[in-house]
Amino acid sequence: MMKVVSVERVLWLLKSALLLQCVGVFFYLKGGSPIETMLFMELGLEQSQSKFLENIVAWVFLVFGAIAFFRPNRYLLVFIALLTLGLAYVIKRQAGSPFTDWSIPAHFVRIILPIGILSLTNYKKNVNVAYWILLVGLSITFITHGLEAWSLHPRFIDYLLISSENTFGIRLKQFQAEIVLKIIGLLDILAALSAIVFSTNAVLYWMAFWGFITAFARVTELGLGLYPEVLIRAGHYLVPIGLVWLNGIRKEPKAP
Repeated sequence: MMKVVSVERVLWLLKSALLLQCVGVFFYLKGGSPIETMLFMELGLEQSQSKFLENIVAWVFLVFGAIAFFRPNRYLLVFIALLTLGLAYVIKRQAGSPFTDWSIPAHFVRIILPIGILSLTNYKKNVNVAYWILLVGLSITFITHGLEAWSLHPRFIDYLLISSENTFGIRLKQFQAEIVLKIIGLLDILAALSAIVFSTNAVLYWMAFWGFITAFARVTELGLGLYPEVLIRAGHYLVPIGLVWLNGIRKEPKAP
């Protein structure tokens, strides 16, 4: 029987996921993002001003993520959640690539992660509330990615074609990649629905494994320079582990 971990250990894992996510966003924004494009193209700011403001947002993510790791509080966590939601909205608004209209649900686990942490840092340490907040957020992200895969997202096809050749030396044909992607999409949706309905650890472990594989696909496709993309998606593979631990706490027999 697996030893039940403490709420503090779950908090450490979730805060680590949030910190990695904020570090990834920092490097993502420093490399240029839709924020700069929106400020420059839509609001009419000078390019230097747009880049300056984008850098400020990048540093806010980094500093606030670090503070939340060591001294989380409700206002800070809510602000990080809103800031992450705002970034997803900007990506959606700029529509620079396919399926950007789905950016908010695709990023939902990242948006909701600080709120899950908040549920465990208040004086009640509400494990059930934190569990369902995080599970719903994770499931929305998985379902969205599953629908994108089922709809043959061109970036996902590239991940399959290039990563399979770079990693395993296998050259998939386009139609083969499309079949595999359809299967992946279906599995993502089934995993999310199974996690909600059955709350089984086996499904959550699969989601952690698959969340890491899909995050790391950016590196296997284009190299280690894409590591911020893996960090940004820390919630995709660490939140499921946190849910397994929370499951153990929820099911632990109460002392009489």
